[in-house]
Amino acid sequence: MAEPILRVTNIIAGYGPISVIKGIDFNAYEGEIVGLVGPNGAGKTTFLEALVGNIEIREGQIHFLDKRIEGMSVMKRRKMGMVLMPQEDYIFPFMPVKRNLQVAAVLSRDEEKEELLDFVYGLFPVLKERERQIANTLSGGERKMLSVGMCIMANARVVLIDEPSIGLAPKIVTALFENMKTIKEETGKTLILAEQNVKILKIADRIFGLEAGKIRFCEKTEDLDEAVVKELYMGE
Repeated sequence: MAEPILRVTNIIAGYGPISVIKGIDFNAYEGEIVGLVGPNGAGKTTFLEALVGNIEIREGQIHFLDKRIEGMSVMKRRKMGMVLMPQEDYIFPFMPVKRNLQVAAVLSRDEEKEELLDFVYGLFPVLKERERQIANTLSGGERKMLSVGMCIMANARVVLIDEPSIGLAPKIVTALFENMKTIKEETGKTLILAEQNVKILKIADRIFGLEAGKIRFCEKTEDLDEAVVKELYMGE
């Protein structure tokens, strides 16, 4: 089997004296969707922040593309191809939609930028329709689409997405998740989604269950008992 594109070994991280992440082992392979589920306070956001370097880890190792990165800056990790879409809007609110997408592509090669933009507009036609509109005037669902589009424009190898379904209507969540499947299938990107919405079980290849800062299970989605995961890890 191929080596993981991202491999995490026994990391501990937190805020001040408090360890939120307590010895996590985790891996993700190229071209898969990995779901990270767990109740509020389980440590999902802290884990993603530690992966991209927003939080320093206290112990353990992070390998990305076969290189240890735990000592690298956020920008170095970004240049290597890892980007985080946080829970809050990942946009420049006072710029037009198209300019947001163009700025997000600053590290992409020039010959790729138009191709990436066409892909984003094909995935989210509403962004093409609204390309001259100021970003903070978009609806909540449209802003989320723009955030995902900016991650695509960044042309990262691994995209970390924190609770993308928060605040969205069920139909929009379904459409957004289907688009994430398309991103995986058509670009080969690795998507890691921290999520409490049960619909993650419909699109993820594997699921990690996080509780009290520790990984409690890792299974292929097809092998999981959906009802048990819902009850114990998703607060549904």
